[in-house]
This record gives sequence, C-alpha cells and structure tokens, in this order.
Amino acid sequence: MKSFLITLFTLFNLSGSLIRAQNQDLVVTLHESVLNKMFKAIGQIKGTSAYSFMFVEGTYTWTLVNPHFKIHPGRVDFETDVIVSVAKYNYRIHVSGDAETCYDQDANLILVEITKANFPLNVMFFGKPKHLWDVELAGYFETPFFFEGPLSIGTEFIFPMPDNTTRTVYTHPVNCGVKIVEKQIIVSAEMEFINRDVIKTPILINK
Repeated sequence: MKSFLITLFTLFNLSGSLIRAQNQDLVVTLHESVLNKMFKAIGQIKGTSAYSFMFVEGTYTWTLVNPHFKIHPGRVDFETDVIVSVAKYNYRIHVSGDAETCYDQDANLILVEITKANFPLNVMFFGKPKHLWDVELAGYFETPFFFEGPLSIGTEFIFPMPDNTTRTVYTHPVNCGVKIVEKQIIVSAEMEFINRDVIKTPILINK
C-alpha cells in the first residue's frame, strides 16, 4: 500500500512541470523561459538572399540578435533585433512579430510557430536608404518549436490487497485542452483510472 501511494504521488509531481490546479487533474506548464532557452541553445540565426535593383544584383545578409518569445494572455509574441548587411550598407532594426501555439493531440505535442515577423530590406541609393521590400522571417521557421504533451504519462500500478490478491490499475490523461496565460502555455487534462481486473473478455460457449 505504502509503495503504491509513493509511486502515485511521484507521478503527479514530476520535476515541478506537472502541477495540481483547481478542477483539473493534471496540468503541463510550458514557461516562456523554456522557449527562450531553446533559442539560446540554437545559437546564431542568419540568412543570405539575393536582391536586384536598378540593374544592380547582389546579396544581403541578415542576422537575428536576441530572438525571443513573449507570452501574454491569449497570445504569443515574437521579438528580435535584426542586423542587415547590403553591400557596404549596414543597419539594425527591431522586429515585433506574431506566433501561434496549439496542442496536437494525435502527436502529443505542444507546438509554437512563428507566423509573422518581417523587416524592411533597404539599400543605399544616392546616399539615402531606399526601401525595396519586406523580408518575412516566418518563412525561415517552417518547423515549429515543439514539446512533448501529457498523453505519454500513462502508467500501470499493481495494488496489493489485504487478502493477498492484487488489483491492476491503469491511469492515463484524457480530454486535453490548451490555455495561454501570462508567461505560460498550459495544457490541462483529466486523469482516467481503469481497474483492469474487472475488464475481462467474455468466454463464448457454443452449444
């Protein structure tokens, strides 16, 4: 009995990531800081593309500086500075963009995807900056950030009874939903407990 309760308690207190909440059996919390640690782990993000203006062709290079997400109630923002180099012309600009998050129950993944984040591409023309077009950074982040959801926490327990028999109980999350609050993405679920000893396949007897 004691070992069963200890194991069950551990299940609902995994590394502080799984927490109790009112009217919710299980909550997986993805903090804003986790997303931004991912950016730091990736390292420098840059790209090079071609441009053409007034019969002049060349390439420009952009480099992200401190890209990060900001999570607010109901939305996720993406922000970064961008250093752009076009020939001998260099400039730095701040970009405020949008991101979306969802929970893919089939894949059991919490997804965060940059959907909009553009900066103006400028070239120097007769000593003055000339705007050519906007560069959409979201197109360079086709693969979203993803983190494992709660559906992998299915666990089976063998519960000893006083009469020296055992009961087998299986527990797993169901009915998952996602909510965005300040600095957090929350995926909640109900926990379903099933007594596997009472689920038996009936024996058919042919007469």
